[in-house]
Amino acid sequence: MENNLTKFLLLKGSISEINPDSFICVLVLTDNSITIIKEFFDNNFIEQIKDGQDKILVIDNLSNLKTQSISVEFITSELKKNGFFLTINDFILVNRFEIPTVFYINEISYSSSSYSDNEYLEKYKAISTLIVRLIAKAKFISEEHIKTICLVQDNSFIEIPIETIIYEDYLEHKNIELINQYIEDIDAYKEKRTIFLKELIDFLSTKNKKERFNELILYFEEFYEKCNTSFEYYLSNFSFNKIKFELDNSVLEYSKNIRSIINESQSKLIAIPAAFILGVSQVNYDNPFILKNVLIVVSAFLFSYIISIFINNQKNAIEIISDNLDNYKTNYERSKSTEFEEEKELKSLSELIKKSYKKTEIEILKQEKRLKILQYCNWGISVALLLSIIIVLITQINWKCGSVVSFPFYYVSKVEISY
Repeated sequence: MENNLTKFLLLKGSISEINPDSFICVLVLTDNSITIIKEFFDNNFIEQIKDGQDKILVIDNLSNLKTQSISVEFITSELKKNGFFLTINDFILVNRFEIPTVFYINEISYSSSSYSDNEYLEKYKAISTLIVRLIAKAKFISEEHIKTICLVQDNSFIEIPIETIIYEDYLEHKNIELINQYIEDIDAYKEKRTIFLKELIDFLSTKNKKERFNELILYFEEFYEKCNTSFEYYLSNFSFNKIKFELDNSVLEYSKNIRSIINESQSKLIAIPAAFILGVSQVNYDNPFILKNVLIVVSAFLFSYIISIFINNQKNAIEIISDNLDNYKTNYERSKSTEFEEEKELKSLSELIKKSYKKTEIEILKQEKRLKILQYCNWGISVALLLSIIIVLITQINWKCGSVVSFPFYYVSKVEISY
């Protein structure tokens, strides 16, 4: 399509006469134009060709008429298929519900690749894009009598015929931007999309069925104001105070979980100093080699291992709470930022979340440090008990051998016994 349209425009002919099914294009023959005309003739784009004396020409004789002016009668329907339209009305009649990718409108010398503004085309693009988006949102499309969009939202239903659209008469230029904005709104996140579609159904439900779409375009500014009012009312239920209340409740819940872990630990961890006192009191330091001391040391290490498992379980519970907290913050911030930051520019939402959970995060770090200290104390009991026996044992051996033993804070000197 694009190739044929480009070739036709390269002919640079002027339209001299428009018939119901064809139009006459006057052009000067060149090598390039002869090639294009022959190709179009073979593809049935051309009805007939005449010279300057209004005589019908044979296609094979065109090469003999180079640089001369000829009249070519093009078939309108075939060129329409390739994106060429004589008038705006022809263009809209063929492309009522969808914008073609490539086109050229001769009446206003407007090409799809043109960046120039044309109010009429801007109106067409806005309305046709709206129709495309409503068709995409429709529950189904009825074409029994006339093409009709059937919208369903929150148990509300409406039929919107789209065959009787009048673009130029009903749409003011100032409303083009509102239509484009509404198109973005009904493609937004679920809550916003639901509200704006529901307002469309409510607004048109009281209108005459055949004129619903035209009524929508005619009173679009009033309609869009109602959409915004409804959406503002919806947002009012999500004030910053409500968000803060939700966050405070969540912080309180996480804090309770952290405290419950520590409270559960207290009754069990009190056994650590008790075990140390019991172990030290039962060790026989006068005779370190006895079986009783060995069993006490083995029992102490077994006790430390069991307590270590419990401490690790508590540590894992703290880590799970920390992970849940991070996930909650991320998901909450993402969901609320979608609802608020884009619509209300509440850029401080992230800071509010961080501030709300700062104390909880600090408490998690403190509890992790405390559990780490408890782990050191737990294994320290068994190690200290074992070392105390080893030190006494070494002391006795060195004493009997008459050697000097060095300790961290004092010396045991060699003692000479005289008889």
